[in-house]
Amino acid sequence: MTSKEEELKKRKTYLQIAGTACSNCRKTSAEVGINSLLRCTRCRMSVYCSKECQKKDFSFHKQFCAAIEELHRLEEAWYSCNDKESEWSKRNIYHMQLLSEALDRELTNYERNAWLHQPKCHVCFRTSRDLQNYSPLIPCSECKVAFCCSPEHWKQYRPKHQSLCQTYQLMVNCERIRFVSDYIDSTPLSLITIRIDRYQDTSETLWAPEEWDESAIYPPLPKDWNGYFKWRKNSQFIHLDALCGVITNNLSLPLTILSALERFYIRSKLRSLEDLIIHIIGASQYEILALMTFEEIMHVLPNIKTLRIIFVGLELPMKNPGMTLQCCPRCANSDRKRICAFYPMPYHEYGSSSDYTIPHISVGFNTGLYEDDTELWKPTIEFLLEKELPCVFTSYSKEEATQDLKILKSWGAKILVGAKENKWRSTMPLIEPQGTDKFYYNNFYRTLLQGHV
Repeated sequence: MTSKEEELKKRKTYLQIAGTACSNCRKTSAEVGINSLLRCTRCRMSVYCSKECQKKDFSFHKQFCAAIEELHRLEEAWYSCNDKESEWSKRNIYHMQLLSEALDRELTNYERNAWLHQPKCHVCFRTSRDLQNYSPLIPCSECKVAFCCSPEHWKQYRPKHQSLCQTYQLMVNCERIRFVSDYIDSTPLSLITIRIDRYQDTSETLWAPEEWDESAIYPPLPKDWNGYFKWRKNSQFIHLDALCGVITNNLSLPLTILSALERFYIRSKLRSLEDLIIHIIGASQYEILALMTFEEIMHVLPNIKTLRIIFVGLELPMKNPGMTLQCCPRCANSDRKRICAFYPMPYHEYGSSSDYTIPHISVGFNTGLYEDDTELWKPTIEFLLEKELPCVFTSYSKEEATQDLKILKSWGAKILVGAKENKWRSTMPLIEPQGTDKFYYNNFYRTLLQGHV
């Protein structure tokens, strides 16, 4: 098994975490033709379609399984949440601390997600462990990731769930497609390569436009995603919600940048640029996994000879002052280049280094300025304001964008667009791990700023 396969193996889908899909092969009971899945007798969380799948998953599952079993024995840890979501959330955090102590290490991303997203009644917030004899929760027959503990609670919850079930189904379908695409190598020819032969009667590459904006339409961009796909000659995505969601989740990055550029620069300036420099601030795995999609900027601005993207963030693995990425054949034949650099440090430290280059725009995706890292962001924002650099910051939700905006204003930022919905946000729903029936989207809201007030 390759390292990539091992890493993917450690990731679990919402259906797997919900216990409605095999923890090893990701198939539901209906897909394998059995009445019900086998549940792990120790942790009672992981389920399997066969003993063979259970054996294959054991090496990945055994440590977390043993920690959960130990937690189950701590009766005092399973105090009642009194039908309150806030108490359920607090108990979850307490449980994760206990699990971390049992493992003698920090929880992995999978382990945190598995515990935060574990099935619970959407009315009384009880888990199967809270019920007598570990009685199973009752899943929604459509989305299979929403639960209640009894028919009575389903009757109470169903009117609310009916308005959300389609969003849950879209979330699950997007995730299915993402897992298929993760197993297939992207090529330099593709922006996003997704094969869906498991879900439709085709295995075509769904997103690899190499056409340039020959008619010089940009700026401005089309008014929405449907207009964009028509413009880029991929209108087949308009009525495919799950595929569109997966594609926009990555394309949201270059499109958010392009929409910000048209606010900061006049048309003639943008069309004449030959060397475009973009700084991605607070970069993390999300931006790195979408690396291929940034070539779309070159296709929309075909006069660019060199696109330089500088990723700066504490979550980056190692420093690399410059690496040249392959381009599509047409760009390569025209001697166009994409150069990426990576700096695992705060942005203001990069700004004081000899490697610093002045960007045409600085971007922070889903920064969460107002949360725990506010003081770490302050010197970075002060540097950006002092240099009067064009900046765009995005947020997952209106609430987060509003809080970020307050912080930016308190630091003296001159706001050009404040906490407004971003029409180039991702359309792939993500579920809030410490809430119930709450969804968010990458780059949902944006704020543009430049210099001091």
